[in-house]
Amino acid sequence: MARPGWLTRFAVLMAVSEVVLIVAGTRTAYPVLLVWVPAVAGLAAAVTAFRGAAVRTGGDLRAFWRRVAVAMGFVLLAGISQTIDVVTLPWSGMPPIGARTLCLYVAGTVLAITALLRLPGGGRTWRQLLTAVLDVAVVAVTGGIATSQYIGWFMNRFGVSESAWWLNIAMIAIAVAGAVVVVKIMTARRSPIPRASLWWLAPIGLAGPLSTLLMTALRPWPHLNGSAAVLPFVGLFGVLAAHAQHRRLAAGGGSPWIAPPSAGRRGSAVPLVATGLVSLLVAIVFLRTGHLTTVQVAGTTMLLLLVVARQAIALAENNSLLDTVARQAMQDELTGLFSRRYFTAAVASTTGPHTVVLIDLKEFRAINDGLGPAAGDALLTAYAERLTALAGRHAVVARLGGDEFGLLLTAAPDTVDRLLASGAEPLSAAGHELLVEVSIGVTDGDTGDAADSYRRAELALREAMAGAGGRVVRYDATLERQLSRRATVAADLRRGLAAGEFHLLYQPIVNLPDGRLVGVESLVRWGDVSPAGFIPVAEDTGLIVELGAWILDTACAQAAEWRRRHGPDALRSVAVNVSARQLLDPALPEIVAAALARHGLPAQQLTIEITETAVFGGGRALASVTALSELGVNIALDDFGTGHSSLGLLRTCPVDAIKVDKSFVDGLGGSPQQEAIAIALTGIAETMGLRTVAEGVETAEQAQRLYELGYRQAQGFHFARPLPADAIDEMLAAQQNRVAA
Repeated sequence: MARPGWLTRFAVLMAVSEVVLIVAGTRTAYPVLLVWVPAVAGLAAAVTAFRGAAVRTGGDLRAFWRRVAVAMGFVLLAGISQTIDVVTLPWSGMPPIGARTLCLYVAGTVLAITALLRLPGGGRTWRQLLTAVLDVAVVAVTGGIATSQYIGWFMNRFGVSESAWWLNIAMIAIAVAGAVVVVKIMTARRSPIPRASLWWLAPIGLAGPLSTLLMTALRPWPHLNGSAAVLPFVGLFGVLAAHAQHRRLAAGGGSPWIAPPSAGRRGSAVPLVATGLVSLLVAIVFLRTGHLTTVQVAGTTMLLLLVVARQAIALAENNSLLDTVARQAMQDELTGLFSRRYFTAAVASTTGPHTVVLIDLKEFRAINDGLGPAAGDALLTAYAERLTALAGRHAVVARLGGDEFGLLLTAAPDTVDRLLASGAEPLSAAGHELLVEVSIGVTDGDTGDAADSYRRAELALREAMAGAGGRVVRYDATLERQLSRRATVAADLRRGLAAGEFHLLYQPIVNLPDGRLVGVESLVRWGDVSPAGFIPVAEDTGLIVELGAWILDTACAQAAEWRRRHGPDALRSVAVNVSARQLLDPALPEIVAAALARHGLPAQQLTIEITETAVFGGGRALASVTALSELGVNIALDDFGTGHSSLGLLRTCPVDAIKVDKSFVDGLGGSPQQEAIAIALTGIAETMGLRTVAEGVETAEQAQRLYELGYRQAQGFHFARPLPADAIDEMLAAQQNRVAA
């Protein structure tokens, strides 16, 4: 099969050659068959291009291109037949053209029209279908008026012979084909054929009328022919239409084109253009003759009535679409609840006492990622039904986006309590029974402050989401002040990070029972601001990523310095805490690898401490942990036993050590029940080959009991508080001296 690019160049060459031959033929005579060579060759190129498009496509596309290839094949046969006619038939006032040739032209045109009409349009309402029918009627009436004028002009030029009538029929059929293409483009809402291909096919409809005009213009030169002049361009436009299909396939655009929202407005061009053309035609005829024919008057009247009807139906369709858009803008598509736009407008327009409740489903992202979007959508729908039932029929219930919902209440003050209580009942979603924790922000408003209620509820929800577990936060003035302070801390945080105001302290991790220093945990400090005061703000603002990168680099540099001064075995590990927000950064493994390489620190001497909650949902966070483990870095689960699904994480997350939370250490020395978890954890860790580090050891009795239970590493104030780097230096030096002695 010929390549599309070569066919396009060949078709352009044939069209240019025909123009050159026609221009040259007005100055000198040459054999009559010469002008037919580019004509027949151009048509053959179009047939080849259509067949190639059929081979490269499938389904409705293949059927269409096969049909137009057959139609163009008949036109090619007609061109060959007409070539024979100009040699064998006598000249009788009009260029020689036989009945066989005209039948072939008509057959090809009818097949082309059939192929176009069989293209699927798709996606229409009854109004859109009726509009399309009226568009066809408008074009038909316009064509009828133009045809009546064309026939009169044609008879004046070529007489009323049988061959002239056949030629008229053929030319009108070709013009109708072009009109069908245009109507199809303007009225179809979707089509498997590229829009560019249809537009390239449309000008072919001008070939018939144009050829008769050229017949008149070229009558002084019997060796020239109007049909021969236009046929290479018929082939060229056909090749360009097929080439547009090839470009769509090469670009990976195998799906149907769908008319954009503005296509309906462009479709109104059909009656407007038709009315304009008829008005121009009638005006020209009247100015030239001083009167109009019955066909012209009746046709113009019918055209105006059709246009009025068409525009009235289009206006009704537009109103229906506007109503649909307005309804969709006010309603959530998934749950059927009101949308954010409606909810905010309802809150702002509320008069009298009211309560605004904003709700966020905690861990929804983890559920959506773990069980799939279908389960996530089912959960949102099920929660929407629960919320509607709890709120009552007088409440405004809305889905505000994602996993956030809103309630506007003017009564039922116990709704929030019932919402929290309902969290103990599982929701059924896609075959799963799920317990859903929620964060709730609440504000109570009175007459006059409705416009501010939504903002206050958002502030309360944000504060609720910042806490651990599901909880309710009610707005009050202190919350506003807290948020203001948080904003101030965020601004100072940026400045302090740029000014290098942060430093690290290191809390020793020791062996039991001898207290030998084996590692340290890096802890960031910033002036006299508590870490609890700036770490959450850094998380909220995203500055934790930049701050965390600085901590990693500084800790690696210090670990490499201790290694240089005291030997490779002086410290087994330097630990750095990595937040949930950092784990979501795809660049984290690269940042860690770069810091290790920059300071020449072996990966096994760095421990990354993460929380269970940070990796509970899997996804990007778990992928980051896996990538860090593959670097050779140690992974430790911090505050173990206080987060989500701890034992399951030991199986799915690449963990090297667990750090037992202080709350379990505090229970040592009490009843067997208080010690049960601490005992169980060390047993599980030993079985799985994991190190255990007990956190928050504050007394010698706790240290002794931990050793008895099998713990071999611990940290806490009993051994040392967080210390500057030079104090750790002194401890390492003293430890080396004791070993040497």
